Amino acid sequence: MICAHCSKSFAIDKIDNQRGKGLNGEIQCPLCEAWLGKSAPMARVKMASFYLGFMAIVWGYFDETMRTICIPVTIFAVMLLLVSHMMDHMKVTEAPEKADTSDERQKYR
Repeated sequence: MICAHCSKSFAIDKIDNQRGKGLNGEIQCPLCEAWLGKSAPMARVKMASFYLGFMAIVWGYFDETMRTICIPVTIFAVMLLLVSHMMDHMKVTEAPEKADTSDERQKYR
């Protein structure tokens, strides 16, 4: 994985801390200690569009009279699925506190 805060990559098995469950789950970057999570509404849109597209394509396959309705619904659902998948990235939910190093900086000025 790549951290959205420090832009460094780390292995998934190095994650020690996590909080929340399900779609609201968050993980802590082991390198910079920032909390990362995904958008729960975007994940819901992605799941809903997947199931809507799947049900529409199955229904249109078995019922010839509904094909004219099911095909556009499936196309729209797949487009929505792809767009929501591209937009669903890990984001920083809580950045780590910055250390005050003003005394250290004054030594070198």
